[in-house]
Amino acid sequence: MARAPVEPTTTAVRKAGPSSLPPKLTHYTDLAGLQGIVENKELWLSNAVFLNDPEEINHGIKMAQRVLNSLLKSTKTPDAVSKGRQKLIADIAKDFEKFQAPDVFITCLCEDSDLLSQWRGYSSRQGVNITFDTNELLQMLFGSNVELHQVQYGMAATRAHLTALISDELPDIFDDFEFMMGDLSTTEIKAAFSKLVANLVPRFKHAGFQEEREWRLVMMNPEPEDILFRPRAQMMLPYVKVKLEDDFDLLPIENITVGPGMQDAAVAKSISYFLQANGYDPDIVDQSATPYRT
Repeated sequence: MARAPVEPTTTAVRKAGPSSLPPKLTHYTDLAGLQGIVENKELWLSNAVFLNDPEEINHGIKMAQRVLNSLLKSTKTPDAVSKGRQKLIADIAKDFEKFQAPDVFITCLCEDSDLLSQWRGYSSRQGVNITFDTNELLQMLFGSNVELHQVQYGMAATRAHLTALISDELPDIFDDFEFMMGDLSTTEIKAAFSKLVANLVPRFKHAGFQEEREWRLVMMNPEPEDILFRPRAQMMLPYVKVKLEDDFDLLPIENITVGPGMQDAAVAKSISYFLQANGYDPDIVDQSATPYRT
């Protein structure tokens, strides 16, 4: 049964030029992950603080501090409003020295369905990926408190997008006439700015990861009772389960690619058999064309 097109239920980070939602997005995982997604119709979002790159979550925070420092130098007229604006920015910048990383949970999706850098992450176990119809995936996530954001790469892009989003989402944070008249407290504006940056943190990565063309499903501050744990390497990894619910029986899976391994053909055949048993087209499985062997 065909699904009617829907408007995206989530918001992507604004780019320098026009940005369109990719028609397809791919999630890399292993065989256990594939089984859980298909059989349970759910995605797992992991706490970003415990991802592979410990500095990743701090990238947006550092850039927020740089933007604040830039704003401190941008005022040229010494009128009362400008002086008040500068003092507020200086106070926010000082508070950011103690800024705590937000409690954010993410699942990664890529525009490319056959990335060597992703397959290398599954070199110790069989990697696969699942390519979804993006529009239909968003439809199934409607009402789940999950947002889809496009990742931006590099210091220049991060600074530009952070500055633009601060201007768009909090247009009066520095020059608000009501604030200057005393209707808004400094504490309220500081809290609003911190909340904005906390929401932006998962959207930025180092330029070295640019080939991934990554998008992220993001959930901020889930309820404590919804947080689960699973052992991973030498830690207990916090995660949350997001149910993909709608009126249809099957997930919007366009294709499944088997990553490089020792028995690619046999793995592909077993996955086709698994899909058929769960009501999916067994012919949507193919093998990676990447010349890499585990």
